[in-house]
Amino acid sequence: MEWSKQNLADSVQEAHDLRVFASQEGTQFPPPAGTVHVARWVGAGWPDYPWIFATDAEYTAFASVAAGQFEPIKAHLRALRDISEIVNGRSGKVVHEVTPDGQVYFGANDDPGNTDESAKFPSTVALIWRWTGDDAFRDEMYDFAVRAMRHVTALDADADGWPEGSGNVERPGMGAEKLDVAVYTIRGLRDLADLASARGDRATASWATTQAQRRERAFEQAWWYGGDADAYADSLSDPGNGKVFQRHWTGLTPMEAESPGGPLAATGHAHAALAQRERDCYTGEFGLFHTGSGPTSAPGGNTGPSCDSVVSGVPAERATFSLNTAVMAVAEGNYGRLGPQRRYTTGNARIQLDPAVWEMPGAMPEVAPSPDFVANIERDFLSRSSVLQAWGAYGVLWPVVHQQLGVDPDVGRGRLSVVPALPPGQDRIAGHDIRLGRGSLDVTATRTAGTLTVSVRAALKLTIGAVLPAGASVTGVRLDGRPTAHQQRSTARGTEVLVAAGAGGRHTLEVKLR
Repeated sequence: MEWSKQNLADSVQEAHDLRVFASQEGTQFPPPAGTVHVARWVGAGWPDYPWIFATDAEYTAFASVAAGQFEPIKAHLRALRDISEIVNGRSGKVVHEVTPDGQVYFGANDDPGNTDESAKFPSTVALIWRWTGDDAFRDEMYDFAVRAMRHVTALDADADGWPEGSGNVERPGMGAEKLDVAVYTIRGLRDLADLASARGDRATASWATTQAQRRERAFEQAWWYGGDADAYADSLSDPGNGKVFQRHWTGLTPMEAESPGGPLAATGHAHAALAQRERDCYTGEFGLFHTGSGPTSAPGGNTGPSCDSVVSGVPAERATFSLNTAVMAVAEGNYGRLGPQRRYTTGNARIQLDPAVWEMPGAMPEVAPSPDFVANIERDFLSRSSVLQAWGAYGVLWPVVHQQLGVDPDVGRGRLSVVPALPPGQDRIAGHDIRLGRGSLDVTATRTAGTLTVSVRAALKLTIGAVLPAGASVTGVRLDGRPTAHQQRSTARGTEVLVAAGAGGRHTLEVKLR
């Protein structure tokens, strides 16, 4: 946790008087289209990519808010908006990659991607607003967030609800419509609706909700691949929405992406897909491979074990990126799978802290030692990965703070939910001075044979609770030593016991179990 916070802090950079221009991947150098006087951002990776990236920041934001590092990630969003507005006019398209001299290397209107980055922008704004309660930031970003989602939903040539365009996997052979783009579009619409509702923009809230509901109703049938793949399709081919299955890490996004209503994937499909990804065709010593192994028509053949009978058109890529492992850790936590989750949080921690593995002590690299990617220290300079990649912290900070400690703020509305879930084999978990808005939170959760105890100090209207161990039933609930009314709610994480604790202060919940 401490080193992940330090990695994020080390990644912050600033540049002044950026004369912004689109370079078409470094091939053109037209006169500047405009100037950003101050840009501050969380650099993607050191030393290779210390630049302004959209997709990196939109994952790193979860780690940033959990670490209380609000100001750098707010500034990053401002830089993305300002640069996108200069290069792309008012199209709503978010630029992909910007160097510190103002060169938009990729992501201008004429470039074919990345659709997912525009879809994730409203979600990142909503995330930061919920943790900071900064209405001014929300309002500053709102117009661009609306145009970003309008831009994404318009990229739907066949009007099936699934936008065309590139997602996170930059590999050949994929269909026009990508799974992660579809998932993040749904989440972006839900988050935009939440922002719109908070601002009293009923028309936008209604539009975004309707758009999300339409896609949610069609999602499982359109994207679940079926058979023994136990997975969602990676993409859909046009025409006809043919399901393309290639075993890429983005197959996890239906379980990883959490909107105000919870994660997207149906519970049965989610558990089947996660269990499949835990097998050796997808997971190695340090976490999740970029592309799992199995039957393939690729010229090199299958280079690893098989977990299904589907013949893919691409080769395996058994390189464990810290982001892939982070996404797997978060997906496991969203469905209460905290035992398996430990394998992935530990994987990212080891490449950061294990002397037998690290390159720079304390720095989480872009890629871990893997069957298809030997350690950085053994590679030449042009084939290595970044020594420090910021987005891997998503797989440590978010699972601990949000999923295990159960911190789920809505500071913009003056309320907070704290519902811890203790990992198997752990009897205590605690966090102190967790930054929320202008204040902070302390939380401690303990477990004995017959009792779950959660203690919280907070300055917001509080809902306090606990996730029940599998098979347990409740015999009594006390708040601050007195019997209290409670409710039980079934969620993707498991059964939650919830108590309205009222105004902030110090409160202790005791849940007696049988």
